[in-house]
Parts: sequence; C-alpha cells; structure tokens
Amino acid sequence: MIQTNLRAAVYCRYSSDNQTYSSIEAQLFAIEQYCKNNNIIIVERYIDAAKSATTDQRPAFQRMISDSAKKLFDVVVVHKLDRFSRNRYDSAIYQRELRRNGVTLRSVLENFDDSPESIILQSLLEGMSEYYSANLGREVMKGQRQNAIRCKHNGGSAPLGYEVDPETRKLIVNEDTAKIVRLIFSMFADGHGYSTIIKELYDRGMHTKTGRNFNKNSLHDILTNEKYRGVYIFNKSSAKGPDGKRNSHKLKDPSEVIRVEGGCPAIIDDETFEAVKKRIEENKHGYKRQAKEFYLLAGKVICKEYGKYMSGNYRIWGKHLDTLVVTYRCLTPNYLCKNREINRDYLEWKVVELLEENIFNKKSLRRIKKDIETYLDCGDDTNEEELANINLSLEKINTELQNITDVIASGIVSTALKERLVSLEEERVALTDKKANLESFHSRDTPTIDTALLLSQYEYFRLSPKSPQFKNFIQQFINKITVGNYTVYIDLKTGLDIAPALDQEFSIRREELYSWGLDKKRNGFRL
Repeated sequence: MIQTNLRAAVYCRYSSDNQTYSSIEAQLFAIEQYCKNNNIIIVERYIDAAKSATTDQRPAFQRMISDSAKKLFDVVVVHKLDRFSRNRYDSAIYQRELRRNGVTLRSVLENFDDSPESIILQSLLEGMSEYYSANLGREVMKGQRQNAIRCKHNGGSAPLGYEVDPETRKLIVNEDTAKIVRLIFSMFADGHGYSTIIKELYDRGMHTKTGRNFNKNSLHDILTNEKYRGVYIFNKSSAKGPDGKRNSHKLKDPSEVIRVEGGCPAIIDDETFEAVKKRIEENKHGYKRQAKEFYLLAGKVICKEYGKYMSGNYRIWGKHLDTLVVTYRCLTPNYLCKNREINRDYLEWKVVELLEENIFNKKSLRRIKKDIETYLDCGDDTNEEELANINLSLEKINTELQNITDVIASGIVSTALKERLVSLEEERVALTDKKANLESFHSRDTPTIDTALLLSQYEYFRLSPKSPQFKNFIQQFINKITVGNYTVYIDLKTGLDIAPALDQEFSIRREELYSWGLDKKRNGFRL
C-alpha cells in the first residue's frame, strides 16, 4: 500500500553513450504518470544530462542529496534504479543518506518495499547495472584501441592547435591556434620562464582551449605533449580512481600505451621539442638547488590580496650580479597579484624578535601561564552552566519523544507527528554530542606549563637558527603571517594552543619593517 500525499523529488539522468535529451523526456513522462496514479505531489526536479551513473560526481544528484536534509520532499522517484546509480557502493551510501534524512527511494519500473525479498532483488539489480557499465567500458576501450591504431581521434577536445577532421576523424592543424603553441615553445626554448610567457600570452589576448588564462600547469602540459612533434599517443594516463577522477600525471605502463610516430601532423619541429625537453629537465635540478635556501617561515606566510601562501624565492641582483636577494612572494602570477614580495631576512628577524619579547622570556612565560589558568577556570564555570541547560533541554525532549511515541502506539499517525519525531531525535543527538564534548572538557586534566623547560628548549634550538629543528619549534607558536601591500600582520600563539582567545596579533608597516631590517643589517645582525 503506497502512502498518499507524499512530496516527491524527481531524479532523471542520461549518460553520453548514444542517449539524448529525449531519454529525459521519456523518464519524466513515466514518473509523472506514476506520481499521478499514486497521488504523489512532485515538488522538485533534478536532471543530469550526459552524466554517467558509475560516479557520484553529478551536480544535480549532489544537489538533490543535499536538499534531502532540508525536508523539502519525502521520496525520490526514479524511472529505473540504474538512473540513481550503477555503482553498488555509491547506491548504498546515498540511499542511507536519504533514509537518514527521512527520504525513501522509489522506482517506477521496480517495485521495492522493506521485505527481505526486495532487498535481495535490489542488490541483484544494482549488481547487474554495475556489470553493464563495466562491460560497456571494456567494449568501448576495444573500439578506442582500434581507432588509436588508425590514429583517429578518440573523443573529447582536441589539443590546442588542432581540430578534428569530420570525415577522417583525424587531427588536423588549426593555424589560428597553432601560432599560440609555436609562441609558447619558441619563448621557452629561448630561455623565458613560465611567468614571462604567461604575461606575454595575457597581453596578446591569447587563451587556452576553454577560453581561460594560461597558468604554469597548462603551459607544462603543452610543452610535454608529444603530439606537437607528430607522435600520436593513446591510453597514456592511468584509469579513474574510486572517486571517478583521473590523475593525468599518473601514467600507465608503457606496454599499455599506443604510440605512433608521425601519426598526427607536427606543429613543432624535433629540434625545438628536444631543446624544450632538455630545459625542463635542467629546471628540475634547478629547483633542487633553490631548495638549499632556508625559509624559516615557510607555510606560515600568506598573501593578503589573494589568500595564497607565499613561497620562498631568490635571485641574483646588482650591476655585477653579485647580490643575492631572498624574499617571500605570492604564488599568483605578478600580472594578476600586485602585492609586492617581502624581504625574507627582515621578516624572519622581526618574527623572532616578537617571539622573544612576548613569549620566550621568564616574565612573559609567567604571565602566559597565569592568563591560561585564569582562562581555564572561567571556562569551567561557563561549562557547568551550559551543561545544566543541556540536561534540562534533554529532559524536555525525552518527555516529548515519549508522548509522541505513546500517541503513535495508540494508532494515531500523521505526517506532522513523524516530522516532529525526526526533528526531536536530531535535536537530541546534537545535544547529546555537545554534552559529551563539554563533559570531556570538564573532566580533563588541567594542562600545566613548564616555563623553565620551554625557555631552555628555545635557547637550545636558537643556537642553530638555520636548522629544521628550530623552524619546527618556533612554528608551533605562530598562527599565520599575513602580508599586505602596506602592512604585515603577525599572529602569534601566545595562548599556546590551550587558550586561543589569548593569542595576539601585531601589525607593522612595510616601510617601518624595511627601515628596521636595514638598520639591523648595517649593524651586522644575523639569526
């Protein structure tokens, strides 16, 4: 017996394997008739076009799962179970998510209930759907390998500089975009770096195949793509992982890869391609040399303009190229981010000075210890009051839950009662979790701070300021350092992670930092 007056969300999907939007229309028609015949009200429709059910990376599907927690509908209706998912694991996970939100799944063509027989039938159907997808993938791969042997394009977007001949289905050169590829190879072979090439392309209004600005990853993909020298390659990247995503940098065994020399028209000559390949290899070794520069605050410095971490950078400067300049700079290309790089030494010296003034001295450590103890004592009083309020709320919820259970047991059932029951149960679980956390905090051992030990550890590590040990030690007392175009904000953990409310932030203008650092340098200061 199907319950009436239910609110339904409709989910429809078609994959890209020889299906069209007419498939959606057919599914909608059947679902609408089903809902009409069973007095179910359709309140929402979720449609994924050209999306495979072997993965859960479907926008409308994910939106539907998210909306199920908002109590917008009572059931999800699909035309057939394989429209929901062809992956048994995903099907079980998301059906469980729906049930947890009080939503059930119904199929027009497959009649399921809560009986053991239905559970077995549903498992069989899900297994058959997954087998169909796996078998279809195997057959598709056979066809693609045959196409690859003939150097035919196997679907997807052609690389920048190429297009697909509609008759032969082979790659042909698109001269309008091939000039972009030639410019990239030419500039890199001539010694220009990624940033310079990106800026040049940006200034010329040149974009990627998808219309986006170039970045280092897109340039690297182009510069390492052997198709540009005329080598047709297929099945190079590894298969999709359990999450349905493919790592294009993880390659298959060479025995599985199809390579055909001269299988597509070359845009770049062999000499230029080899020169680029050699420079990429040399740059790899260059990065290893660059890592020898020590960056005490690596992973803590953030660009205020773009919110990205600033990385260590060095260059040789001066008329006679005899001056080493070491800085932290934003990872965003400089034609997009106008935030200036900042001198590494001046920033690191200032941070160490603030640590020594506000934490690593006997007076500051005694104050910090006293402040933390006071903070924890106040927290205990607040927790006791909050625990009392939670216990009172839980008592009221349990009483109401018992009353609703008694009413349902007497034979009175309504949608409003069920919704209230679910709402109270969710509230009870949330309050119980919160109570457990507070009780855990209340019963904890009060942290003790050995000020003498902290100070001696700092003085010991301070003897080797360019060591990883000193870096790891002091970074425990730094939340973050935010570098703006005019001001630097240094956020220290003066609450030592025990009392975050006691942490302190210091700001210093760049001009002041530069003058202070320059004066330190003149006096021969070094960490």
